[in-house]
Amino acid sequence: MRVPFLRPTPPRLSKLPEALSAIEESGIYTNYGPVNSAFETNVVKSLFAGSGSCVTVCNATIGLMSTIAAVTNATDPASNSGYALIPSFTFAATAQAAIWTGLRPIFYDIDPDTWLPSKAQEEALLEKYGSEIRVVIPYATFGRGLDIAHYENLRNRFSVPVVVDAAASLGGRDRHGRQVGYGSDIPFVYSLHATKTFSTAEGGLIYSADAALIHQIRIMGNFGFEKPRNSSMLGLNSKMPEVIALLAQERLNVLPAVVASRQRVAEAYKNGINDLTFQNEEGDQVAYQFFPALVPESLSSKRDIIVDKLAQMGVGVAKYFSPHLYEQPYFQEFSLETELQFTNSVSSRIISLPIYDQITEIEVKYIIDCINQVISELREERH
Repeated sequence: MRVPFLRPTPPRLSKLPEALSAIEESGIYTNYGPVNSAFETNVVKSLFAGSGSCVTVCNATIGLMSTIAAVTNATDPASNSGYALIPSFTFAATAQAAIWTGLRPIFYDIDPDTWLPSKAQEEALLEKYGSEIRVVIPYATFGRGLDIAHYENLRNRFSVPVVVDAAASLGGRDRHGRQVGYGSDIPFVYSLHATKTFSTAEGGLIYSADAALIHQIRIMGNFGFEKPRNSSMLGLNSKMPEVIALLAQERLNVLPAVVASRQRVAEAYKNGINDLTFQNEEGDQVAYQFFPALVPESLSSKRDIIVDKLAQMGVGVAKYFSPHLYEQPYFQEFSLETELQFTNSVSSRIISLPIYDQITEIEVKYIIDCINQVISELREERH
């Protein structure tokens, strides 16, 4: 049996001939067209209970760049300066987006149980660097919810804006049963990439209860045109094409069933795998893109051997995020490192297991059996 790590399943355009014909007949293919506008309205109504505002973007990396530029009042990224506070345990896009806006990353640690950004380090670094830190960019690790009250407190105490990288969180709910990010005036940036649970082909969504901020980002995303062909602010082209908005609407229609199916797979992993450590989710309902877990600490030096053995058995396994950001050569050149004790530990033990829409119970059982077998054999070798 062969089970790939990822099997992207965005809505199929071939099943939407009438909707595609309608786009062609309208002659509107982009520029915040009617399909895009309808999707923005529907996603706020469906996922955020009608509260707040959102704007689509062509991808989440551009979404992060635009949002960081907006909250730091960047008018010229080339002359922007200062630091962006970013956990080292995240995807490269988080730091790349900050660098594109002229900021230098300071990488910091994570909580050892939730793998969310370390609150203690955030406060300590803000105390140390003060106004030199222009923005805090926490990552909602693997779709987990964040303590929004904590980040509102940081913003108010230190007069520093916050932008949440919530790439994998669209469709996930916090312990109160609300969409991750619901009701916050801190902007949340979500990914609609083909490999995400909310899959299209390539796209992103920025949400906030701050309607004025969303309006500003929308203008920035159309070359800074507040009036036709008249730039009034820093801008770029971040608009989502109508065809992608159509895919997004189709995915929104089936999202609850997709998330529920993935959560059942995650529960099967938790109940069936013997010796892995799982992320502490503290009541969140995660919209799993994949299932992260840690190999036993005693086998951390054999993590890559475990991945290779599983591959030989036909099971696709990845290592998100290993290497973490400060271990990557580009970021080492000019980023600042802090104490990364738990990031180093988690990153050295992390493996990512398959979860996708069509995965079967037989495939899940096979994955569980393979993992238990490999771990057991390696434990026996140690003795």
